[in-house]
Amino acid sequence: MRTSRIELAANICVLAAAVLFVVSVSWWFLRQYSSRRTPPSSIQAGTRLTLPDVEWSINRCTLVLFLSTDCKYCTANTPLYRRLVERAALTHTSLVAVFPQTITDGEQYLMQHEIRIDTVRQVAPAALGVTGTPTLIMVDDRGTVIRSWQGMIPAQAEKDVLALVK
Repeated sequence: MRTSRIELAANICVLAAAVLFVVSVSWWFLRQYSSRRTPPSSIQAGTRLTLPDVEWSINRCTLVLFLSTDCKYCTANTPLYRRLVERAALTHTSLVAVFPQTITDGEQYLMQHEIRIDTVRQVAPAALGVTGTPTLIMVDDRGTVIRSWQGMIPAQAEKDVLALVK
């Protein structure tokens, strides 16, 4: 009988350790997943941005939307981009869409999603220091990055982006 109590206690300890392990691993995966949804942008405030044939000084601010025609998060954010176009039309902020694909492909993508941005450029992500799409970059009239966002834009970041378009 004494042996069966020891076995029972050992089994309970093993079961408790297994449950603790599963909960710990699940928590770790959950934190990893949630941190990947909105990774910090690789472009830091204060960085000078250079885009071919874009004159920053024409407007007080310029919002650069680095998108890709095959990016599901870019497509998921299209309602935000349409709101940004509407807001920018009433302000001193211009919008520039940048794609790694050709300008024609970028223009077709914007038309398909009813996003009216006149300035479309083709630039390799590495040339701007972009590590993922979508990446939104607010630039001042000297081409200096004010703020940037990368990945799927959550509700609070969306409010921040809209607030800067003034």
